[in-house]
Amino acid sequence: SYNSRRLEKVFEFLRKNYNKDITLSDVSKLADMTEVSFSRFIKKRTGKTFVDSLNDIRLGYATRLLIDSSETIAEIAYKCGFNNISYFNRLFRKKKNLTPKEFRENYAGSRTFI
Repeated sequence: SYNSRRLEKVFEFLRKNYNKDITLSDVSKLADMTEVSFSRFIKKRTGKTFVDSLNDIRLGYATRLLIDSSETIAEIAYKCGFNNISYFNRLFRKKKNLTPKEFRENYAGSRTFI
């Protein structure tokens, strides 16, 4: 909870639409603020920029798909809203200290198929 209806509304929108192309303009309109004001607002409230917040949500979904599905890493990246595989890999490695492939291999032993 961010103690802000505006932020709750924005994060709900981001969670529902993480796989689509979302711009700062879209969410600033949703929050009824200018882009500059919204950027300052989200950074002050969350400690992250809008893009970092959106990427964290997308990476969360990607992480889940890497564990739960057998889709290729490229399919998962596109499904989670990343349009560039190398950017996805670079961002994933930066946040998780593993490549998506290494991450999947680490969790492959813990999956059971019935």
